[in-house]
Amino acid sequence: MKKLLVLFFLSLLFISCSLIDLKTQTKQNIHNIQSNPPVKKVEIVKKPILPPLKDDEFILFSPNINFETSLLFDKSLSLDLTSETFNQKDYDIPIVVNARVKYFIKRYTKLYPVTFQRWLNNANKYIYIVKDIFRRMELPTDLACLPFAESGFDVYAYSWAGASGMWQFMESTGKIYGLKNNFWVDERRDFEKATIAAAKYLKYLYEYFNDWYLAIAAYNGGFYKVLKATQKYKTKNFFKISKYRFLKQETKDYVPKFIALTIIYKNYLEYGFEPPQTDPLIYDKIKLNQPVNLYVIADLLNTEFEKLKELNPSLKKPITPPNDNFELRIPYGTKLFLEKKIAELSPEELLQVKIYYAKKKEKLYKIARKFGVSVSSIKRLNNLRYDFVLFSGPIFIPIKKYEKSLAMQNFANDINAVTPRIYIVRKGDTLYNIAHKYGLSVYELIKLNKGINPRLIRPGDPIIVSKKYKYRKKRYKRYTLTKNRKYLIRKGDTLWSIANKFNTSVEKIKKTNKLKTTLLIPGTYITIPN
Repeated sequence: MKKLLVLFFLSLLFISCSLIDLKTQTKQNIHNIQSNPPVKKVEIVKKPILPPLKDDEFILFSPNINFETSLLFDKSLSLDLTSETFNQKDYDIPIVVNARVKYFIKRYTKLYPVTFQRWLNNANKYIYIVKDIFRRMELPTDLACLPFAESGFDVYAYSWAGASGMWQFMESTGKIYGLKNNFWVDERRDFEKATIAAAKYLKYLYEYFNDWYLAIAAYNGGFYKVLKATQKYKTKNFFKISKYRFLKQETKDYVPKFIALTIIYKNYLEYGFEPPQTDPLIYDKIKLNQPVNLYVIADLLNTEFEKLKELNPSLKKPITPPNDNFELRIPYGTKLFLEKKIAELSPEELLQVKIYYAKKKEKLYKIARKFGVSVSSIKRLNNLRYDFVLFSGPIFIPIKKYEKSLAMQNFANDINAVTPRIYIVRKGDTLYNIAHKYGLSVYELIKLNKGINPRLIRPGDPIIVSKKYKYRKKRYKRYTLTKNRKYLIRKGDTLWSIANKFNTSVEKIKKTNKLKTTLLIPGTYITIPN
């Protein structure tokens, strides 16, 4: 009996242990299933994205290729720029990723992505040409991203200081490197010639500083400014120099901005940008020994005038310069056809206007009588306001039999108004916008107008706006107030700032306005004493 009882209890113990072990195993299996769910592997096949192509093949790029846009990355994705993931081998200039560089990456990928997308579209037309020129001149091809920082690859960009083109050359620097700026052309806007000039300048800067960051900073801030900075702080480390106040903030930001834009450009898909919506420019060149009308050429080639304008951004007029060495860019594959057509047509048929070199203050009615045309037709064709020529230079004379031709219908719209030597100040004008309008800096405008007070220009004042104008003392006298005037108080104004602005004293303003305190209320008027 005892044996049976012992066997019974042993069997119960065995069954309970088995149940506990089964329950524990079940819990472990459930835990494993929850923590490690099965993952179905999905193969992602990436199709090649066009472009880029090899640099020396940019001229072979077909404009008929449609870019693949289906493989866009998530807009929220951004590169992890750590020392473990960042590959210096992908770049041919040193790349430093610091807080300022990351700021500009964030600026153009998160805050202003539309701006960079527009720049990317602009860049795709020219960057392969720029890279090719840099490679041939033995420069790092990553420098081709500099125009992102300069102008956003806008060949028509014009700065407040007078810098022009994709590379933002000042006229003085452009002349040193052979870039012309005259009535006919502004070669600072020529994407080939300006790039060659920029390459020469960058090469010169690098040969002197032996450091690309200093060379790039000098391109923006000036050679002597950067040279003095290296001498003052006894270092050639750009980022150490940029910690001080000696360089302008624009120059201190220029290098990290360039680095950031280079990184973004080389990884634009990863940052969520779309492939460029423009195609690289491909073209032929034809050498001209006579001036031609671009509207006539567009008609002969059965292409749009805007296409010729895009290929030849240096031209200021729809007429090529009257010399024997101008090279006109035309759509690829049309050179032989156009050469044959030009040989068949007369110079008059190709130009459809006459070029006359007028004298200073020459009356338009005399010129009209000389060529048998109306004064109004000359004014309309040249976009002139006055009945006389303001200064000596070329003007266009219409030819009667071509006046109604398709080539001449829009000609006048593309003629810039003749720059007067004297500008009459209008309401709302400032020296800044007057200088910008005529391609000068404010400093140059003040220098031309000796004795002018920038704070006291008034509607009706004559302002000299031409560098060739000879200053005469009687021509311009410093403007002085002849009577009291009203001034609208703005937020932030003080009696001291207003007195300083109008060359008077706080006491005089208080006395004229019978003020007992210095408290000013924005939106009210006070009288400025003469």
